[in-house]
Amino acid sequence: MDLINSESNKKSYRTFIHNIGWNLVGQIAPLIAAVVSIPLLIKGLGVDRFGILTIAWMLIGYFSLFDLGIGRALTQIISEKLATNKGKDIPPLMWTGLTVMFVLGLIASLLIVGLSDWIIYSGLKIPVYLQDETKSSLSMLAPSIPLVLLATGLRGVLEAKHEFKSVNLVRIPLGVLMFVAPLCVLPFSNSLVAIFFSLLLVRAFTAIAFFFLCYRSMDNFTEFSLSRAVVPELLKFGGWMTVSNIVSPIMVQMDRFVIGMMLSMAAVAYYATPYEMVTKLLVIPAAIAGVCFPQFAKLNAQKNTKEAMTLYWKSCKYIFYLIFPAVIFVIFFAGWILHLWLGGKFSDESTRVFQILAIGVLANGLAAIPFAFLQGAGRSDITAKVHVCELFIYLPLLYFSVSKLGIVGASLIWSLRVFVDGIILHRMVGMVATKNIG
Repeated sequence: MDLINSESNKKSYRTFIHNIGWNLVGQIAPLIAAVVSIPLLIKGLGVDRFGILTIAWMLIGYFSLFDLGIGRALTQIISEKLATNKGKDIPPLMWTGLTVMFVLGLIASLLIVGLSDWIIYSGLKIPVYLQDETKSSLSMLAPSIPLVLLATGLRGVLEAKHEFKSVNLVRIPLGVLMFVAPLCVLPFSNSLVAIFFSLLLVRAFTAIAFFFLCYRSMDNFTEFSLSRAVVPELLKFGGWMTVSNIVSPIMVQMDRFVIGMMLSMAAVAYYATPYEMVTKLLVIPAAIAGVCFPQFAKLNAQKNTKEAMTLYWKSCKYIFYLIFPAVIFVIFFAGWILHLWLGGKFSDESTRVFQILAIGVLANGLAAIPFAFLQGAGRSDITAKVHVCELFIYLPLLYFSVSKLGIVGASLIWSLRVFVDGIILHRMVGMVATKNIG
């Protein structure tokens, strides 16, 4: 019998719902902090400095995926090991994965430092008076990358153990601090160097907290061992994840780079601000998919396709019911929201972008569950191949649309891409499920 309706599994279902609840709170709390903090940050930093800060947030997000997919692989493989009573295999798998991720983070840090001159003086249209300050700030940003990757791996271990409550008791305060810490700096300085240093401290505290939680929740966490033999197992799943980790953020974030190169830092702010606001609705599918992913991995290991598909369709339905009303509200009241939140100038420049992106967010949210299903089933190769095919179509269309329609064009192409992506992934789930049943 399936996960939802089976009498014997009601306790598991309640735990599943509670985990989604914790995930939602863990993601909504930073959203509230962002809504309150962003207008104050724009006022305190100015539009140009704030535009640079949004690029920095984007760089952290992109390079945090520079882990060869090992963070996601740890969750998937450890979930399978636990489901098949192979817990003794976990310590070498875990420690090897965490070590490799930390080293990759160090490499990514050096890459940021090495590319800093190109980013500042050639890649982006940064005002001359901010170029030296931005370069110094990037040297403060770089050390956060290995900390971010280490925290990602540790969180993956915890989520494989379904420790969603503990994870979010860390994510809530530290996620809020990602926005509040820069605000605390503003009374003393509006320098980006000081702002970026505050973000570095938050990342360090996050990694330390997740390390402590792993120590507390895993009986064999202290059994430190490294093994070359587990690397192929990690890379089999993580290799294709790496492709997605490189390609997907390019498609998600490249719009800001193209706008910054072709238009201005102010245009980046006018696009990125409604983008950051409306895409926060994706905390809902992210919370649900985050809990579904280890569950899909477990059900796949147990060859229970029927239960997995029941969970799949119910999760898609919940996402639609929760996001659709919010999207309709944004479409009708986008101008009023922006005027109330950020003033008339932002409302004039960003209202249409806000409305178009809201439609795309609904499609993107529904794609979260097929993405989690395919990767939980160990088919990260499918999502990677889909993303690579999309990339070669998306980038030229993005460049063309920005050149013709500015930031409105960027929002149109982004929304079209995520709509097509969702349709393809849903069809792929049907194919994989049919094959598993057969």
